[in-house]
Amino acid sequence: MVGRVITLDNQRYAVEGVLPADFRLLRWPDLWMPIGQYADDLSEHVHHAFIGVARLKPGVTLAEAQDEMNRLNQQETVEYPDSHKFFGVLVERMEDLSAEKLRSILLVLSGAVGLVLLIACANIVNLLLVRNAGREREVALRTALGASAWRLSRQLLTESMLLSLGGGALGLLLAVGGLRVLMALAPADLGVLRESGVNGQVLAFTALVCVAAGIICGLLPALRALRANLAGVLKQGSKATSGSGARRTHNLLVISEIAMALVPLVGAGLLLRSFQHLLDVQPGFRVDHILTMEVQQAAIPFTEASKLSQQDWIQIQEKQSLQFEQIAEKIRALPGVKDAAGTDDLPLSNEFGQASRFVIEGQPIPNAGARPLVQFRTVSLNYFSTAGIPLREGRLFTEDDWKVPRGVINETMAKRFWPKGDAIGKRINLCSLDPKPCWSTIIGIVGNVHQFGLDGAPTFDVYFVGGWTPYVVVRTATDPLTLAAAVTEVIHKAAPDLPVTHVMTMEELLRGSVSPRRFSAMLVGIFAILGAVLAAVGIYGVMSYAVSQRTQEIGVRMALGAQAGNVRSMILMQTFKLTAAGVVIGLAGAFVVARFLTSLLFGVGTHDPITFLGVALLLILVALVAAYVPAHRAMRVDPIVALRYE
Repeated sequence: MVGRVITLDNQRYAVEGVLPADFRLLRWPDLWMPIGQYADDLSEHVHHAFIGVARLKPGVTLAEAQDEMNRLNQQETVEYPDSHKFFGVLVERMEDLSAEKLRSILLVLSGAVGLVLLIACANIVNLLLVRNAGREREVALRTALGASAWRLSRQLLTESMLLSLGGGALGLLLAVGGLRVLMALAPADLGVLRESGVNGQVLAFTALVCVAAGIICGLLPALRALRANLAGVLKQGSKATSGSGARRTHNLLVISEIAMALVPLVGAGLLLRSFQHLLDVQPGFRVDHILTMEVQQAAIPFTEASKLSQQDWIQIQEKQSLQFEQIAEKIRALPGVKDAAGTDDLPLSNEFGQASRFVIEGQPIPNAGARPLVQFRTVSLNYFSTAGIPLREGRLFTEDDWKVPRGVINETMAKRFWPKGDAIGKRINLCSLDPKPCWSTIIGIVGNVHQFGLDGAPTFDVYFVGGWTPYVVVRTATDPLTLAAAVTEVIHKAAPDLPVTHVMTMEELLRGSVSPRRFSAMLVGIFAILGAVLAAVGIYGVMSYAVSQRTQEIGVRMALGAQAGNVRSMILMQTFKLTAAGVVIGLAGAFVVARFLTSLLFGVGTHDPITFLGVALLLILVALVAAYVPAHRAMRVDPIVALRYE
């Protein structure tokens, strides 16, 4: 490509270089051009859309850089007051926008991962305690034969380390496959995830976690094994019995597992309920059977645009409107197409559109900074009917509105500034900061549209008609994507130089707008379920061990007349008590932790009683199910066999 010439918007450009495919700087442009393409870029002081990128000197803070830029901007304001009057400079740390979106959920996810790791460690400690309880006689014999405490503890810690490192190695293998699945499910706009992978840092972190987990998990069982009564163990039979201290340790570990499992479950429940509330929000238009595509016209160079009069602009916009309506009419003639229209900003796109301060004719004019902000958009004639946006009052646009500044506002704006319902016929000035006012008459009121996502707060919206609308919106009677090729062909026949890009359905756009919240709920939900499963496994293991230790007791009870159902109830009641204690502690912890989810929730409070109660009942049910098998096994104990147990 280097040295070749390409044509863009009827301008020829020589290709000077090719950047790496994964290069990005704040955005994902297709090409870069130097400042100075237009003669006034560096001389007229009129362009404010540029983003400056700077590397701070060592020791310089953002605040110091902001102060310096403010001083420079103040000098420009004095020297060029007409172009700098209402503009300032904002200095921010440059970072990936997708990383900013992920920051909150990754912090929450890190907490969930930590809790799952602790639950797994608690399980390992329980299992090692059970295993070492069966080896008390072996440890006692080794000690009696002269083995030192350091040598015995080293052996026990080595065994736990081998378990931990083996599990870590298996986890890395699972992570490679899991990461691929994660990438397939991740939203497209979370580009920072594409850079994730199993690299040296991940391997080092995994090794560190495995070593720490192995030492921590093996420490308590090793200490308990070394503190066993040597004479007592050697005197007793071949089968060791656990004391009350060991049972308390097992019970405390189970309670801890339940408490730690409940916290991520509550978080996942809140996120799922939040996501459900989000899906219940009406977007303000019909999402089904709509095809969208971007068709950009060449922009008028600023040097030429600055020379055009207001009448010239009206003529250009009328010509562009006519061209678009002719193309839209041909699209409507296609079989399966119900209507076609256009807009300069698609709803749910999460893109910052055009906004302006405004004043209302006949009302007190506030200071410049206190004037309300309105989002304004340009649409074609049939846009509201095509998109399914309802008309509440007044009328919609006609061709007569191409030449006269008239606008249609949304319900939120009408109710806020004309609570008496008399907005029709009133005038607003969107050029309130310019010397020359530009008044627009309100001719209609339409329903609210969620422009910046379903979770976005209502904005003050005003629609205008006239000019080219780069986003084509087509309502179909069949699957929209089946008509994409036919619509593209119509556009290319009418205007061969116009590029057709970003072809998608409105349903895809809706799914994309909620995908970050769906992804967040899915991630936390996965680890919450994993934590609950691990807790259930831990309960099963502890209760199975408890039943085996109480075999003789159960035999005595049954020999004295206890029924099988009584034995089962006894085991389940013990499980219920432990679970209830863990649930109470977990609810208290979740009540505190839930405050950190505020920025991730929509339509549900951080202390939603339905979620807290539902998760508590679910976890109790899971625990009882996990304990049912050991309880059922206890029912089948033969009293005669149990009494001969020792």
